[in-house]
Amino acid sequence: MDSTRLDSPWATTGEQASSAPYVEVTIVEPRTLLTATVPRVAAAVPVAGLGGAVLAAGDLFRHGEAVLDARLLEGLFSRPAIVPLADPVFYYQATAGTVPVWPSHSVTGLGSASWFIGGMLVVTALMLLFWRRAPVSGLLVASLVTITTLAVVSTARTILVVEATARWGETGFGWMMHTVGGPALMIATLCLCSLLFTPGTLLAGARPTGDV
Repeated sequence: MDSTRLDSPWATTGEQASSAPYVEVTIVEPRTLLTATVPRVAAAVPVAGLGGAVLAAGDLFRHGEAVLDARLLEGLFSRPAIVPLADPVFYYQATAGTVPVWPSHSVTGLGSASWFIGGMLVVTALMLLFWRRAPVSGLLVASLVTITTLAVVSTARTILVVEATARWGETGFGWMMHTVGGPALMIATLCLCSLLFTPGTLLAGARPTGDV
């Protein structure tokens, strides 16, 4: 990349060396564009593929969420829980009066983080390809933090809803789903994480040329 300074024709010889206005012309060589593009494509392709796989294998992803939720219920609340089938459903122990019962909880599409995580990966791939001012490393880190946060919030939301239901029945379920545990929590989390993609945060080192 070459830069050429063009001095103003109205300035004297002495002024040209000090304070004369000038126009800087940037000549971008084809090799420079190729060098800046290859890392972005190399990063975007696997990210897009992973996002597509998450969206396509939604049932398998939700089954994994059910297994994780059941393990966390046992570990955090000492509440027995099992996932007996390959479906995204787990059973947990509760009581109806003094009688132990085993209600089920299904991880549905609306209650899953798969659409958020898969969609976020696809959007990240698009940003890698077309948002050339943002550094590759900054976009990848911001995306990783966003995906991790979405996964944690989604898992915490599910186990808290289930625990509230086990303790207080439909009242606990309704309170959690209509206050802090509803789907709006995931949307709010995604909106908050979008701040990571502003130039003042992880993208603070953005370069006009789109370099890594």
